[in-house]
Amino acid sequence: MKTLYATVGAFALLFTAACDQGETVLSETATTPATETADTSVPAAATRRMYVLASGEVEASDLLGASVHDMADAEISVVEDIWLSGDNADAMLILRDGGVAGVGGDLRLAAFDAATIVPDANKAGDEPNVIVRLTKDSMGTLPEFKQATADDFRLASELIGKTVTINPGGDSVRIQDLILAADGKTNFAVISPDLISMEQIVVDGDAIVLAQGDADGEVVLDLTAAALAEAPGYKRE
Repeated sequence: MKTLYATVGAFALLFTAACDQGETVLSETATTPATETADTSVPAAATRRMYVLASGEVEASDLLGASVHDMADAEISVVEDIWLSGDNADAMLILRDGGVAGVGGDLRLAAFDAATIVPDANKAGDEPNVIVRLTKDSMGTLPEFKQATADDFRLASELIGKTVTINPGGDSVRIQDLILAADGKTNFAVISPDLISMEQIVVDGDAIVLAQGDADGEVVLDLTAAALAEAPGYKRE
């Protein structure tokens, strides 16, 4: 994917200060100071500020399976997936045209920023509705979506729930969700700081990159220890 999100990883340099052993004075043995190291531990959830969605932002997981309505509020489709922005390409909604219960039909591409995302009055706190300037008949005029390569990490569904490695450091974390801007750009990734933690934190979406070298093609998060320590918390749903 990044190709999907190209970014430059930052590497933290850690310095330790060596302390000389003190001399014996008046028959009392001086205590040797302990060597100090930088604290890179992730702070407890209680010490973090909490992130709140900004106006226009939406969780990618809420859009997957969301109803698509025309301007007369008739349901015409569902959101099958989200083609994430990258490589100078804008984000797109992947809509299912036809089919029954999410099976069959064709997959069509609609511009993310041309859709209006609104809360569903009948599903408080659940999937929103997506309003588009289309009708059921005109769905067929949209370009058809065919994924060239599976697991190229350009789809939101390929990232949500994926276990990835932090670079540098090598720790494994899980991407729980993506926070998208009104134009579909991935503003943030919601991650669990380790594979057993119930905590969630929010990190820069540009930290999601494709690994180079031995892990070529795998997704990693380019995050320093400082970035992890300063990341705001996010309320689990």
